[in-house]
Amino acid sequence: MSALTLAAYAIDCADPRRLAEFYGRLLGWQIDEEESGDRWVELADPSGGAPLAFQLDPHHKRSTWPSPEVPQMAHLDVRVGTLDEGHERAIAAGAVQLPQPADQRDARFRVYADPEGHPFCMCASQ
Repeated sequence: MSALTLAAYAIDCADPRRLAEFYGRLLGWQIDEEESGDRWVELADPSGGAPLAFQLDPHHKRSTWPSPEVPQMAHLDVRVGTLDEGHERAIAAGAVQLPQPADQRDARFRVYADPEGHPFCMCASQ
């Protein structure tokens, strides 16, 4: 049996290009125009890993995390050197900081929302 590899990680959204551009700014990755179109946009991992993809879902609803009304279905964790560096990068890319879970105030991660409301974490390595 052959080994399996991850082909892409896809995120549903109302505006694939806009969200790909946001994550491109955050991660420093480029859109792979050959693999992208109106309904699907891919960011190429410069280290050769699986791309991050954004798929059109015209019925996408913003997560209301931490409220469970519209739950997050998944989230990305992004490794950064320090929480301050992560915060600066997230805000500069266009993210909004979300409330830190009460039981995680001293944790080495901070929670943000991308422009379409998907939560993601900036996780400090130090």
